[in-house]
Amino acid sequence: MLAKVITLKHSAASKGFRPVLNYIMRAGAENRLPEGHQLEGGEINVAPDELYFNLAESNVAYADDMACVLDWTAENCRRKGRFNGNPVYHVAINWQDDEHPTPEQARRACDHVMKALGYEEHQAAWSIHRDTDNDHVHLVINRVHPTRFLAISPPFKKDYVILDRCMRELEIEFGHGRANGPYITLDTDNGPQIVRMSRAERRKRGLLKEDAQPRLTRGAAAAEYRLGDDSFQSWVSKDPTQDLKGVLQQPGVTWQNVHHCLAQHGVVIQPKGSGMIVTTTLEDGRVLAGKASQMGRWASKAELEKKLGPFVPSNVPFPENHKYQQTIENRRNNHSEEVKLRDKSEDNARLNRRAAREQARKALAERFKAEQRTIKIEKPLRRAEMRDRHGNERRELVNEQRRVRTQVKEDTRKQGESPELALSLWAYQAAMQREALQKRQADERKALTKALPYSEVWRKWLESQAEQGDEAALAALRGIRYREQRNKSRNRNGIEGDDVDPLRVLTVAQLDAQFDRRRQLVVYKGKDGRVRFTDTGPRIVMHDKEADSLEAALRIAAQKYGGKVDITGSGEFRERAARQATQLGILVLNGDLQGIVQNEVEKTRRNKANEHGQDIGR
Repeated sequence: MLAKVITLKHSAASKGFRPVLNYIMRAGAENRLPEGHQLEGGEINVAPDELYFNLAESNVAYADDMACVLDWTAENCRRKGRFNGNPVYHVAINWQDDEHPTPEQARRACDHVMKALGYEEHQAAWSIHRDTDNDHVHLVINRVHPTRFLAISPPFKKDYVILDRCMRELEIEFGHGRANGPYITLDTDNGPQIVRMSRAERRKRGLLKEDAQPRLTRGAAAAEYRLGDDSFQSWVSKDPTQDLKGVLQQPGVTWQNVHHCLAQHGVVIQPKGSGMIVTTTLEDGRVLAGKASQMGRWASKAELEKKLGPFVPSNVPFPENHKYQQTIENRRNNHSEEVKLRDKSEDNARLNRRAAREQARKALAERFKAEQRTIKIEKPLRRAEMRDRHGNERRELVNEQRRVRTQVKEDTRKQGESPELALSLWAYQAAMQREALQKRQADERKALTKALPYSEVWRKWLESQAEQGDEAALAALRGIRYREQRNKSRNRNGIEGDDVDPLRVLTVAQLDAQFDRRRQLVVYKGKDGRVRFTDTGPRIVMHDKEADSLEAALRIAAQKYGGKVDITGSGEFRERAARQATQLGILVLNGDLQGIVQNEVEKTRRNKANEHGQDIGR
């Protein structure tokens, strides 16, 4: 196994997580996941309630959600003036050709690497890519701590050494084949031992891959990123290198043969310091240089002098062949024409996609309005029909029970017996009949309410459509989610109010209240040990979505805040909490929730009227 820190391309393209997450989650336009394929991956140190979508539902929406969460953490750090750099730390973990990691092994490798680098508590996302020669895992770490909001820099000068040792440790743990790097795994009597070994020691043991391409200098790598093409160091390692190898294999080769060969490519080789460099001169006089060993370790000064003797300067004229510059310019001209054609095509495609999205949004809104109109028309009619039918059933039951009661009394008198016992038995049977009728009618009312719900808010309706796979609804929900993340501190699910009784330890059945005196908090946990919500004083912060947790929090809020609350959070949570608060008789102060409150009040009034009608019938 080998690991590499990716510092360019996706990660350096911006100071945000969206480009790199689109890439690793196969959500970008250029590497979209094929239809019907499922990506393996996930998140680390990110609470499930912070994500609206999971990876199995939609990798595109999941990448967008993760970007919102990680960018929000980094932005908090920037607002505090503690950090203005790139928060992305991107690592690729590669397996060998015949090795295919399971998702559990991939996650284990990510955890091990994060702990070794000092990022054990940080947020991260990972995914497995299996569509190349080697299975590999992309791990994207947020350098900003999720609670302290401090940016932690990895040990840049030795992070590759730390990663290499991690790979040796994971190879032993997984039982995979062994790769060689700064660390080597040796078999001993005490089992496998991981040791640090110099290049000279590895070469002596035959563990050094001599033909490995030396790494580009930072300047050359940056130049390739800016140009979108080969740097001089990459270019010289191709055709000039192949030609020079051929020359060195000839018998009786001399330094002048080397100079003539490289001059055909506009390249000069010469000593510098204790080593040797190759250079080319551009038309404007600028000189580009790289180590001679960039062509291979066989081209280092020591190796060449071992074969050719001490260095001899060139006796050929300085080459005026600007082959590197001409090659790059030709590629750039060809690429420019391709880009113009592609840009024009992409512009047209972008306009078409934008128009299609706009049309889809309009169609979605019209469908929502049409469904709400249908519900408003159909619901009163069907409710009236059910109400009349239920009333008739209750009256029929009452009449039948009265007839039976009269018959029971007459029968017992004729038989000369006391009617009290017979009437007691009749009362028991009548009560069972009424209870069965009430239960059946209640189930029918619930079924009708589910089939024809009260007018839904836009967010709730979108969720129902998204569950059915509606792409337009998914896109609309992603937009809502993005806007919520921009103001996350305000949008966290919670209940606020004027604290009438600050930090009073209140208990509710099935909850355990723990008083944190240092932070002046009351933490409420369930019997399973999970934190359900936290009382901070003027605010109760929800950590759990269950209905019983919400009801308990509202009951505590009613006592703490004098029966008046302000509800914050997502649209779905605020609507649900407003309905439940109204049912409990708690005053909701949010102006935009008054429509929902009024609906719930009317619903309660209707239910009471129905119950009153049942009492009259009885």
